[in-house]
Amino acid sequence: MRTGRALVGAGGTVALAAFFTVSGLGGVITSLFAAAWLVAIPALAVIGAPPPAEEIRADRAAVYKGSTVLLAVAGLLAVWALVRLPHPPASRLLAWPPEIAGLLGPALLLTAAGVLVAYGFRALSRRFGWQETEVVRAIMPETRREKGAFAALSLAAGFSEEIVFRAFLPVFLLPWTGSYLAGALPAAGVFGFLHAYQGRLGIVRTTVIGVVMAAGVAWTGSVWPSVFAHAALDLLFGLVLARSLMGEPRADAAGEGDSWT
Repeated sequence: MRTGRALVGAGGTVALAAFFTVSGLGGVITSLFAAAWLVAIPALAVIGAPPPAEEIRADRAAVYKGSTVLLAVAGLLAVWALVRLPHPPASRLLAWPPEIAGLLGPALLLTAAGVLVAYGFRALSRRFGWQETEVVRAIMPETRREKGAFAALSLAAGFSEEIVFRAFLPVFLLPWTGSYLAGALPAAGVFGFLHAYQGRLGIVRTTVIGVVMAAGVAWTGSVWPSVFAHAALDLLFGLVLARSLMGEPRADAAGEGDSWT
């Protein structure tokens, strides 16, 4: 059944890329890149099973390093695709803020907003008995070596995911949506489904944080404060706040939430 879904996803990606190209949103390569992120990659995240928690715990550092390389490559490809778009916001979003306060101030505010969102969902989890998935618990670093590899992963994720979801996709869709935020909202939804390994709770939580990051880009006119905030949030969630945010698993919740479906 998953093979059939994968084939449907691949076919949908190619068809959507062809439609994007014919519609003039971008060239063949940029349209295929956009369609892959809008359809194929989130579909794989939803229908594909993440590695068992035991395998992740056995060698977290290897998981981090592999993901870091993939994210770095994706981010660089997204920059390449973004600068090829004919729409003016493409170059503006990549512009570095002229003053350091224009970078760090918004980044700190966005980081604080992301932490508030995370603790808001933590409060809802306590109220309704929602649990983090075992994969989320397994992926949290413990040793010094793991924490170093996780820090590199956080930086790669902050860079690549913001370039893809808060810069490239909203600008790519701009001729259709007419505004940055109108394109950033569906991109935030796709961003949420990319985290399907976190279960329903994680999908909604990540989507909301994606909307917050998109609001930061719309506010500042640059993607870099959101890049810094995203990386800071991943570092905080993984290295400082993990136990506080996840809480203790219920005795009867083994394996609960391993799938979003």
